[in-house]
Amino acid sequence: MSDEKEIRDLLATYALTLDVDDSEGCFKLFTEDGEFLVYGRTWAREQLREMFTRAPRGMHLCGAALVELYGDTATARSQMLFIDSSTHELRPALYVDDLVRSEGRWRFRRRRCQFLTAKGLSDRPQEQQS
Repeated sequence: MSDEKEIRDLLATYALTLDVDDSEGCFKLFTEDGEFLVYGRTWAREQLREMFTRAPRGMHLCGAALVELYGDTATARSQMLFIDSSTHELRPALYVDDLVRSEGRWRFRRRRCQFLTAKGLSDRPQEQQS
């Protein structure tokens, strides 16, 4: 399998694993020094289980992704649309990922989520109108 295909599979695995509430599975997708930047906060790897457990439930729909390879490292930019399971609110987002091939597979070293709002990219989703 090509590196680009493996990375695209990693992006999809993240979404599908989180959607079925598998916080341990999501945790394993990050390197030992991995981190996640979302909602204006940086979560270190040891905090990721808590973050995944506390995350709102819903569905993450993967969109277009651009992957750039640099040997055993890579970057990916991808679209994600989150649908909240309790309110059905939509949260469009862009992810920027720094990836590393670790122990024979691609993992997230750094994952950043920014939300698309009427004012542009933001660390927080746009408030929904009632």
